[in-house]
Amino acid sequence: MIFQNQEKEKRAAELIIANKELVFQNEEKEKRAAELIIANKELIFQNQEKEKRAAELIIANQELLFQNQEKGKRAAELNMGNIELDFQDEEKEKRAAELAILLKELGFQDEEKGKRAAELIIAKKEVLVQQQEKDRRATAEAKKDEFFNIVSHEFKTPLTNIKAINQLLEKTANKADKTYAFILNANRSIKRLEKLIADLLDVTEINSDQIRLNIAEFNFADAMTNSIARVQQISAKHTIKLENTINRHYTGDQSRIEQVLINLLNNAIKFSPDADTVIVKAKVVSGSIVVVVEDFGIGLVKEDIEQLFQRFYRVQKTAMQYQGIGLGLYIASEIIKKHHGKFTIESEPGKGSSFRFSLPLNPPLK
Repeated sequence: MIFQNQEKEKRAAELIIANKELVFQNEEKEKRAAELIIANKELIFQNQEKEKRAAELIIANQELLFQNQEKGKRAAELNMGNIELDFQDEEKEKRAAELAILLKELGFQDEEKGKRAAELIIAKKEVLVQQQEKDRRATAEAKKDEFFNIVSHEFKTPLTNIKAINQLLEKTANKADKTYAFILNANRSIKRLEKLIADLLDVTEINSDQIRLNIAEFNFADAMTNSIARVQQISAKHTIKLENTINRHYTGDQSRIEQVLINLLNNAIKFSPDADTVIVKAKVVSGSIVVVVEDFGIGLVKEDIEQLFQRFYRVQKTAMQYQGIGLGLYIASEIIKKHHGKFTIESEPGKGSSFRFSLPLNPPLK
């Protein structure tokens, strides 16, 4: 028991010493922590001072840079001032030279005025000659139209007699006889002459502004079907396809509109010998009736398209190959103009042509 008590007292004494040691160590740790806090504050202060010095250096550098730039500007301004002075001296010399040239130019202009005056006299004479030429051509055109008109009317009576005789021969002839083919051929020739005379009369009326329209309301679809039926009767090889039509009334000259369509259809058939189809389309676009006749024939080049509506114009490459005197499209275009419409053509050689005319609905026709 005594031994155990002694051991307990030793242990108690050791614990007291150990506690004192721990207290001492804790005090040392607190001292070190306080020193670290002070050291950190010192470091933060030093870094702040360094940043201030760096900012001050940046400002100082910027100030130096600005001063150098200002010096450069001043030097450049001085240089520009010197250049400007040199330029002004050069300009003065140029002005002196220009004045000298101007004096020569004034002298030259006086000479030119004299020349222009002489040229004006010549130009006036030229205008007078041109006017006289225009008057001569107008007179010649008037005489030509008068001649066409007289000849056409003179041809009509004998041609009517020939037609009546030929029709009588056609009715009485034996269809099995060889002469019947000649009678039919003569009948076709008579129809060609009738068409030619009608075209010549139309041209003379157009040129004298005497062509008149029989204005009335009609069903536009009827005009299209009538025209297609008349042409289809005389063309067994080609099929005329009416893709779409316009079943509505239009105010105009039905006979003249049909004349335009028949002309376009005949041309489409004539100039597409290797094709077998002609397409006709019609629709209303932006308040106008638009009619398109499309073939798949020989086509046209741009140079011919631009002149196609001129009187007596014929395409040179095909003039000898295809019959006609170049009046059909001229007459057709004038009829469309009378209806306040217009023509357009799209074509490509070897691929065919598309003739398109438009007629405004309810046009202000007289």
